[in-house]
Amino acid sequence: MSAASIQIEVKSQERFYVCQGLYFDIDLVLQDVETGVTKYVLDTKYKAPNLPALSDIAQVVAYAEARECQEAILVYPTPLIEPLDIRICRVIIRSLTFSLVGNLEEAGYRFLEDLLGISFQE
Repeated sequence: MSAASIQIEVKSQERFYVCQGLYFDIDLVLQDVETGVTKYVLDTKYKAPNLPALSDIAQVVAYAEARECQEAILVYPTPLIEPLDIRICRVIIRSLTFSLVGNLEEAGYRFLEDLLGISFQE
């Protein structure tokens, strides 16, 4: 898959109503532009633990289920000692890094390469 063929819409701080007065604010939702299908839900963390907290895992699984999505990503500013790549029922949960140190554009491309499994280099 080439970077040019990817057509993903990014929605930030998407509010998903569970019922009246109860909602999730999902950090990032990535949808296929053509189909409107949610491909990923992402939750950003500003801490650097050794491994993801169980509550953070439960949170992104709930987001994924709410958006009928099969991939949930926990995003950390530094690599975890014990990165996450598991499946809970039908949801794959991974931890990825978006470094806030150095060149943010380069960090963004590295993050997208890790997320999508493609290279942006020619």
